[in-house]
Amino acid sequence: MKLIYVMDPLCGWCYGNSANTQKLYNKYKEILDFEILPAGMWTGANARKQSKPMAEYIKKHDLQVEHTTGTAFGEAYFKLIENEDVILDSEVPSRAIVTVKKLWTEQAVSFAAEVQKARYVYGQDLNIVQTYVKICDDLKLDIEKFIEVFDSEFIKNATLETFEMARQYANSYPTLLVEKKKEEFVLEQGYASFETIVNRIEELLY
Repeated sequence: MKLIYVMDPLCGWCYGNSANTQKLYNKYKEILDFEILPAGMWTGANARKQSKPMAEYIKKHDLQVEHTTGTAFGEAYFKLIENEDVILDSEVPSRAIVTVKKLWTEQAVSFAAEVQKARYVYGQDLNIVQTYVKICDDLKLDIEKFIEVFDSEFIKNATLETFEMARQYANSYPTLLVEKKKEEFVLEQGYASFETIVNRIEELLY
């Protein structure tokens, strides 16, 4: 069996799920493979600058996420989304996550959670490499190695391949699946409690 988590770094509901995702990884990492797949929600023609109307729309959804999941958003984030110079582009943070998946697989879930925290708590711009340098430093990852791979054509292509793979599993985020004997079972689309997801996994395991 394998757990597959399809998410996007710029998805508020995925941020709301980040603590549960880390707990699930910690609970099952010794017995189940866990693959995190950034989905590329805001890429290509969908990438765009933030705007005041968009900020108001996003805030309403984020307050719902906070109410449903109990995951808090920072004041710095609400200031960030008012900044009309910031571009929403999932490729950059997704590429950072794919880089860590390639170099330090066991750190990918923690890194993805910290990437989302950087935006949604601390209001940092995910288009800037220094944001990831700080996360690498906090997680004791080799910064020079990260930057070398992050900037490579290989990892840019690997990120596009990851988007394509994610689309084969889901078209809404977050989605958590179990792959068992070449069959896929959806455990969660949107938000479910940690206990609910664990119960569903245990049923499939045993």
